[in-house]
Amino acid sequence: MQAKKKLIIIGACSLGLMTLDAALEMNKYDSIEFLDDKKEKNSLVYNFKVLGGINTLKNIRVGEYEFVIAIANNEIRKQIAEEYLLDYVNIIHPKSTISRLAKVGVGNIILPNTTVDPDTVINNHVIINKNNSLGHNVVMENYTQASPGCNLGGIIGEGTFIGLGGTVLPEIEVGSYSIIGAGAVVTKNIPSKVTVVGVPAKIIKE
Repeated sequence: MQAKKKLIIIGACSLGLMTLDAALEMNKYDSIEFLDDKKEKNSLVYNFKVLGGINTLKNIRVGEYEFVIAIANNEIRKQIAEEYLLDYVNIIHPKSTISRLAKVGVGNIILPNTTVDPDTVINNHVIINKNNSLGHNVVMENYTQASPGCNLGGIIGEGTFIGLGGTVLPEIEVGSYSIIGAGAVVTKNIPSKVTVVGVPAKIIKE
């Protein structure tokens, strides 16, 4: 029988707790601990120890652990991932359904009741919250994030945030680091670094 592994979750706030819940349901890890700059060293999060801030990595034998970054800010998540080249793994809640014909990178967090169709690509350090649907041929570029209840088609550019219940129609391209407001329906291509809201979605901020 293969020995269980150790996991460190970087980030101990709400997303960290949801990631912890998914990791526990996976029943893969013998040990789960946190790193968080805003928590005191050796404090507990639901009986799971906070080892310290992210600088604590300098004193950890990182080869003994797997890691995931549970920080909702897409740009901070990117900064950490690029600065600390660790053994990043996917935390996928067992109640999500990921097609065997989908391609999934590393460092991703996929929460319960999400479905991912064939020919979908989820790159690295992507957060897909609960109750999401990713249709075939969807591409989630690095550091993207989908809030609960989204229905996604098309290509979602790096670092883009999709609000609660957002919809992107098939074959649509969304630029990098844009924000799609809650409930918005994206019916045409949108550029990078804009905020869109409404049905159909319109740019309100550049």
